Amino acid sequence: MIKRKITLLLIFLLFTVPSFSQKNDSARISLNHYSLTVGFGWSHYINSLELGKDEAAINFPGVSLKFFWEPEHRLSLGLESGFYCLYRVKHENDPEAEGRVTMSVVPLLLTVRMRIVDHFYLTAGAGLAAMFNKVSGVGQTINSTVWSLSNYQFSGSYLYPLNKHWIVGGELKVFNFGKADDWMYSLQACCAIRL
Repeated sequence: MIKRKITLLLIFLLFTVPSFSQKNDSARISLNHYSLTVGFGWSHYINSLELGKDEAAINFPGVSLKFFWEPEHRLSLGLESGFYCLYRVKHENDPEAEGRVTMSVVPLLLTVRMRIVDHFYLTAGAGLAAMFNKVSGVGQTINSTVWSLSNYQFSGSYLYPLNKHWIVGGELKVFNFGKADDWMYSLQACCAIRL
């Protein structure tokens, strides 16, 4: 009888001891992060001009700004903008017909980024772009803004975390601007802060 009571008491203790585990931690760990990335580097316009093709400057510095929501899985959603000069054409052969034409662009894209392997990401985005045109010559300057509605970009980036908050890396991206049917690619150094 005593053996039976001891056996029942041991079985009861084996099932009840795990139920006295620690209380839930009051500090919740968020697996969602946000990041803000600034990129600066070289951009190259793929020259499709019909007039002034030989007089066009097509290499300029460019800057980009990206904000990403980074949940716990591999996909991140974000917004991207920046400023890029596509081309500048100067005509200075005739002093009476000197002129300059410049086209710049500010993209406004919704992007999706996916981590492929550690520190390597692929990104695709689509959205709007404001295209700024400036024509000056013969004592006059004409400015115009055109909205391009069908634009997209693809990019590959390597982002290395220095610590919990700071990330550095590089990015190669290709843009297509639908309104002008123009292409541009850019190579940038990036610095990000994870919020």
